[in-house]
Amino acid sequence: MKKVYLSFLLAGFAASASYAQLNTKPYTFGEVTNEASIKPTQTQNQSKALGVLIWEDLFDAGTNWTIDNDGQAGGAFGWSIDAVNDGWWSTAGITSTSGGGYAELSNGDASASTQALDVTYTMTSISLDIPNLPGNTPNTDQVTLEFEQYGALFNDEQTVQISTDGGATWTIMRDNRDYYEVLSAGGGDPYPNSDLVSINLAPYITGAANNVQIRFQWTTAFPQVSTNPAVWITYGWYIDDLRIFTNPDNDIEAQEPYWGTAGLNYSRIPMSQIAPIDFATFVFNNGLNTQTDVTLNVDVNSGGWTGTSTPVDVPVGATDSIGTSTQYTPASTLGSHSFTWEVTQNETDDVPSNNMIGGDSFDITQYDYAMDDDVIDGSTGNAGFGFEKGNFYDIWADETAYAIQTKIASNAQVGSIVFGKIYRWDPTSATTFADALFYEQQTDFYEITQADLAGGLVTLPLLAPHSVTAASNTYFVVVVSDGDGGASDDVQVATSGVSPTGFSYFYAADDDAWYLQPQTPIVRLSFDPAFNIGLEELSNLTALSVFPNPASDEVNVSFNVTDASDVKVEVLDITGKTIETVVEAANVTGMQNNSVNTTDYAAGVYMINITTNEGSIQRKFVKK
Repeated sequence: MKKVYLSFLLAGFAASASYAQLNTKPYTFGEVTNEASIKPTQTQNQSKALGVLIWEDLFDAGTNWTIDNDGQAGGAFGWSIDAVNDGWWSTAGITSTSGGGYAELSNGDASASTQALDVTYTMTSISLDIPNLPGNTPNTDQVTLEFEQYGALFNDEQTVQISTDGGATWTIMRDNRDYYEVLSAGGGDPYPNSDLVSINLAPYITGAANNVQIRFQWTTAFPQVSTNPAVWITYGWYIDDLRIFTNPDNDIEAQEPYWGTAGLNYSRIPMSQIAPIDFATFVFNNGLNTQTDVTLNVDVNSGGWTGTSTPVDVPVGATDSIGTSTQYTPASTLGSHSFTWEVTQNETDDVPSNNMIGGDSFDITQYDYAMDDDVIDGSTGNAGFGFEKGNFYDIWADETAYAIQTKIASNAQVGSIVFGKIYRWDPTSATTFADALFYEQQTDFYEITQADLAGGLVTLPLLAPHSVTAASNTYFVVVVSDGDGGASDDVQVATSGVSPTGFSYFYAADDDAWYLQPQTPIVRLSFDPAFNIGLEELSNLTALSVFPNPASDEVNVSFNVTDASDVKVEVLDITGKTIETVVEAANVTGMQNNSVNTTDYAAGVYMINITTNEGSIQRKFVKK
């Protein structure tokens, strides 16, 4: 198998590829965020069948907490503990089980743009001697933290942390970005009110449980643009009814399940790219007893194929990885494949809900290769500046690509220009993400129409059929916009679903940097020969180049005339009307280089039309 560890290679480029930034206002302003990006969805919180309650705080007073609001006065800024709602977004606060007081995080009024910049707000508990807390009669460090929360994500980093050394060092146990979408006009939801969160503390405190502190910390998720007021917007974060329980007797939990072929899973797999599919997961023992014969069970197409892992015993507080002992290879026929999977063990699980792994499905297609789920759930752009956005695709058998396909979001601007590119991926000697990309082919330029905003598939044929090979292994396929300098939303690509971490990326031209794109852009690769437009060629003209493209003030046109011929070079508008005749000469031969001053051209798509004795050939260019 190839590239099982591709994700680790990508992680090596973290310095040049961070999470996508969100630069616009929240959904209540009636605007659409340009980046509705989220991390991969994990198993959502489940109410645990826990043991004995050994500590709780219902936030009716703040005596168990130390608040550091980074120099802010509190209330409308930073953490507060009372029964008064200070935030601008939720007027009623959290609907917790106990009612009464609660902890609340605010950072100004986003509707009035009063948020503080460059701040970190923390709320830290008193030190807890876990084994010797009242009620902890087994004197165990196998305990779970529960609390209720409410709020929503925009540009926040909301983390729950733990220290076992008096606050000298802190470990993040939970980041809410791992669980929830960004809430914007393009999609997303607030948290349930209230949302029960459970965190097993055992992995963090075993052997060092007599000086435990819990900390809730808020700051921006995008410190690299800390002077941008938009990245300090928060809807607010509410905490109440925090409790610590001893763990249940028996509880195995499936964590970070994976399916796919050598690192990637796809929603649409062309028949030529069928390869064996793996199913695997980590399992964590949340209970007080060793869990025996822990097994992963997979069922594809209701018994059409079943797979199991080799049973393992998982000690208390331990994590193990298990995967089916055989792989599933779909038949080379068109059709849908759906599967369910779960983890079982010999013991009766006290929390069976976290043994189940959400089912999934994929289609075997004739020509289409896709990572997205096809149902539009958001949009992604770059606030009117240039970008490239796309997904990785593994090639298992040599094929010919004919087109890149995408869906345009409803908040895109009609008349904006989009095109596609194919890169070959080779990280062998790369030190940055960009170093591992090797340009191979692109599509023609496409002008977005009103009809495209309805979410239909837009096909961008490649300039010429392009061979993708198993030897080259992996390709990165993107759609591209050169932007309009931030004057409008410009091109907005529809998104659908969440990619495996590290397999969708975007380039922000204004930052000259690559970023992770966790929410999957709808960018597909097509092997359908029906899309072979094959740009026309002339027998007596070679080496045609039109650059730079897009152009600002000048575009250069170069070509070689192999047999003496009359030559005419014209600039046409998108309707075919002649705008300018650049060259008109007789008996031309050899290499020709011409420049066109485009300073006075209106922004849009134009064509260079070259006529020789053999006929005419055209190439499009964009005037920015």
